Amino acid sequence: VFATWLGHPVIGWTLVGFGAATGAGIALFRGKLDRPADVAFGVLYIGAPCVGLVWLRSGSDVDGRGWVILLLAVTWATDIAAYAVGNVVKGPRLWPRFSPNKTWSGFIGGLAGGVVAALGVLALPLRTAGEVGPQLLAVMSVGLLAALATMAGDLWESMLKRRFGVKDSGALIPGHGGALDRVDGLMFAVMVVAAARLVWQLGLGF
Repeated sequence: VFATWLGHPVIGWTLVGFGAATGAGIALFRGKLDRPADVAFGVLYIGAPCVGLVWLRSGSDVDGRGWVILLLAVTWATDIAAYAVGNVVKGPRLWPRFSPNKTWSGFIGGLAGGVVAALGVLALPLRTAGEVGPQLLAVMSVGLLAALATMAGDLWESMLKRRFGVKDSGALIPGHGGALDRVDGLMFAVMVVAAARLVWQLGLGF
């Protein structure tokens, strides 16, 4: 994370991979043969989104802020819309084995909320009507994929907790399921938005 903050994202990503491999090696060395994959995943699960978020904010103030605002707006809107629609409409459960309170109606509402939030962010910097066409579809796509990633991250965290037999991911924030529960969707969404920014910088789209 520090290397990325200093302006060396390639080194940052490399160190995350190195950390995952090193963690797995240490687990093997200590005889915990059932844990290497868990340790490696833990480094990637925490490290990659942190590096991605720092990289998103890098660059010019306008550009960096814009990408972070897009990420946060879509993530928050997805969570809020999914919760609101799911509680009002209810209906069939999305994945009762791991998250019994989530519904298909909430899932669809969350996707819609993410797309609407992305369009709202797009409307802020527009200068000419001619910019709307090419940007509209791209931003809607990013909003949809980031919303999908947000809900996937939420489900993934629920699955991890059940796998390890814990109710909360930690006790740092009492009554909220732990710190990871507050950012589980964000951790997945940041990777989608970071990929979108990379595509944009390489001139492959947008």
